[in-house]
Parts: sequence; structure tokens; C-alpha cells
Amino acid sequence: MNSKQLTRAAVVAAIYAVLTWILPVISYGPIQFRFSEILTLLAFYNPIYIISITIGAAISNLMSPLGIIDIFVGTFHSFISLYFISKSKSLFIASLYPALFSFIIGFEIILMSTESLSFFLITSQIMLSEFIIVTIIGVPVFKALSKNSKFREVMLDEDNLNHIANS
Repeated sequence: MNSKQLTRAAVVAAIYAVLTWILPVISYGPIQFRFSEILTLLAFYNPIYIISITIGAAISNLMSPLGIIDIFVGTFHSFISLYFISKSKSLFIASLYPALFSFIIGFEIILMSTESLSFFLITSQIMLSEFIIVTIIGVPVFKALSKNSKFREVMLDEDNLNHIANS
């Protein structure tokens, strides 16, 4: 990883954390609308962002009301989702992984809650919010951004640009 890639990765990690912290009321808990999750689609275009966004998720989870467990479990959810996003051949399919793996967060919330909660209800709420943020909002945003030459030059790996054309 060269210094340009390292800088890009650090900036993305910081942006993820700040976007999560700006709206803590909707960023944590059983109903999450983390606008920072849109950034997970960067891993579709360049796998370097797997590490970057995983670190951003870990940093953002330092403020989680669920405590230290969210740093590990929430970050694991991000990592697993990002890994599968990076392996996907379709942007739309890639966008579904954060929702698909929402059961990890659902399990964490059930485990940490002092109240009696329904695993399926909590997981469904997380899945719906991930689907809205990443698929319904994120996919059109990234389809538009990927057509922008400056975005492609700054954010994407030249070796992966043919991956964009196939999405």
C-alpha cells in the first residue's frame, strides 16, 4: 500500500466514524440509519476499503451504547459484509450483504439487552435500515459517482475500473 492509498483509506475511515457520530440517535440501537454505511459500497470498487471501513466502524463503535462488545461484534458485521461486497460481481447484489448479515447485529442487541426483545423483530429492523441506506440510497449514489472521472481517479483503483463497467 503506497502513501496515496494509505491516505485515502485513512480519510474514508475517518469519514465513516464522523458520519456515524454526527447522528448518534439513529446510528446505534435496534433501528439504525447509519448514513456512513453507504461507504461500504467502496469495497465493491476497491478492496482496500475493506480495512479502511472496518477500522472506521470500530472507531465509530467506541461511542456505542452497547459498550465494548459493539467494537468487536459490530465491526465483525462490517468486515464480513465488506469482504463479500468486494467479491461480488454486481453492485446491486453487493449492496445486499450488509442487510443479509444483519442477524449478527440482531444477535448482539438481543444478547446485550436487559429487556425481552424478539430476535426476528430486531434483526428485521436492522435489515430494513441497511437495505434502505445501502441498496436504495447507496446504489444510485455510487452508480452516479462511478461515472464521474474525478471520483474514479481519486477513489478507485485503476486495476478495478473494468469491474465498474460490468456492474
